[in-house]
Amino acid sequence: MAEGVRDAGFATTLAKGLEVLRAFQPGRTWMSNAEIAAHTGISRPTVVRLTYTLTCLGYLKQDKSRYRLGWGALMLVNPLLSDAKILQIARPSMQALAQDVGGTVSIGVIDRDQFVYLETSRVNENVWTAHDLGTIGPLLPATIGHALCAQLDEAEFAAKLDEMKRNGPQLWAQYSDSFLDGVAQCKQRGFSVLRGTWIPETHSTGVPLLRDKNGECFAMNCRVPIFRLSPNQIEDEIGPRLKSLAANVRRQLAFVMP
Repeated sequence: MAEGVRDAGFATTLAKGLEVLRAFQPGRTWMSNAEIAAHTGISRPTVVRLTYTLTCLGYLKQDKSRYRLGWGALMLVNPLLSDAKILQIARPSMQALAQDVGGTVSIGVIDRDQFVYLETSRVNENVWTAHDLGTIGPLLPATIGHALCAQLDEAEFAAKLDEMKRNGPQLWAQYSDSFLDGVAQCKQRGFSVLRGTWIPETHSTGVPLLRDKNGECFAMNCRVPIFRLSPNQIEDEIGPRLKSLAANVRRQLAFVMP
């Protein structure tokens, strides 16, 4: 909700509690109240009350003065994933493509000005780190961001641009041109390509997957280390293959959805 806008129906305390849960990410799995306050912008006295309450409810686990997510937090996401037929259908083809090209293939959705990965398949190696379930990143510099936002209608897209400008002015200054070009690529040819623009030493391609009956946008991307690619392979081969994979998932999903 924009600053200065008051909404009588908006539960501020609930929103702050959810922001505390969102503060925990890979790389900061354990945090003190002071660290949570710094990451969320919520005052430390309020954070103290929220972490106590969330610990009592099982959403956080405490060890001395630090906290991590509790297993109770899984209850928030399990109903979504257990009913996500799109992931079950896409998984085998994603794994096959990841193995073929030596990279990662992911499905993600929009969360405010970020994407969230729901599923990732990867080459079975330890030499290259890949993203897993729940990993988030900014929409602006990522091909999956292009593919997700390409599915928004005109009003939604304008609102999303305003949101990204407001929340990430530095990212906007650096990546807005490539973002707008990537969205246009997705609309014109069905996929976008970035060459080491955001993740160094990797090339990436993203494709729109589908928008469901609830208006939720899904998209896919494939990232491959540059040393595994021939000069134009990401654009001439992998982008079209990912586009074909997405079309196949849509066809299969049409047979199983009511």
